[in-house]
Amino acid sequence: MAYDLENRLVIGVSSRALFDLSVENSIFEKEGVEAYCRYQLEHEKDFLEPGNGFQLIKALLNINKIPGHEGRVEVIIMSHNSPDTSLRVFRSIEHYGLQISRAVLASGTRSCAGALLAVTREGRSGGNRFRYRSRHYLL
Repeated sequence: MAYDLENRLVIGVSSRALFDLSVENSIFEKEGVEAYCRYQLEHEKDFLEPGNGFQLIKALLNINKIPGHEGRVEVIIMSHNSPDTSLRVFRSIEHYGLQISRAVLASGTRSCAGALLAVTREGRSGGNRFRYRSRHYLL
């Protein structure tokens, strides 16, 4: 059975927009992926600071707290990280009480956008056409 997205706002947000990963990104750019992975694993118990998009995402998720609007907004984390290096992101989501339960982890591939669309499409019978049943935004 397909996941029902009728009347939902689905937002894909990068982990770097949600959290301040400037130090981690600098390590990645200057020292490479191995140093980055090592740093992430060494700091997996450290919570990340909010990033530029944090307050917007928090406000949008608060719509779900309005009676009759439960589940109206869904946020999907989009990251080039692997599941191992994303542990800090998920721990930080839990720490800040954000109701985010889904993610697209590309493990270094170029784009997460196609994966987000795959997560949120519903196929029609009799072909490869898709119709969108909700609004999708990438931050």
